[in-house]
Amino acid sequence: MSANLAPIFELTPQCTGQTFVNADSTNLKTVYTAGSEGSRIDGILVSSNDTSAMNLAFYINGGATDYYIGNVSIPIGSGYTTVIRVDALLTLKPTFQNFIALHHGYTLKANVVVAVTAAKTITVVVLAGDF
Repeated sequence: MSANLAPIFELTPQCTGQTFVNADSTNLKTVYTAGSEGSRIDGILVSSNDTSAMNLAFYINGGATDYYIGNVSIPIGSGYTTVIRVDALLTLKPTFQNFIALHHGYTLKANVVVAVTAAKTITVVVLAGDF
């Protein structure tokens, strides 16, 4: 099979969000689902109004298995106080790439390692594009 020598660009911009609250416990939640031709994730922005520092674990799922790809530390009040929101992609992206590519049918999932404090929220916004 010959290599594709033509540049491939994202066709449809996407922006999705997911919130994590105390009631979610440490359950995995889907934060992005790849389009029918695959997708490219260009940014993962995380904000938290929690009064405790949190950790988000991220996974790629391609069927029945969730494959762990990394943990992102979320400081107290990220994006809500003088602490800037977290760009999780900086931690999760593959070496030498500034994006994560997902095959059709794959999802990006996340969970909090310890449940969010009662009445607090962590928000994950994914900036992506479908091919």
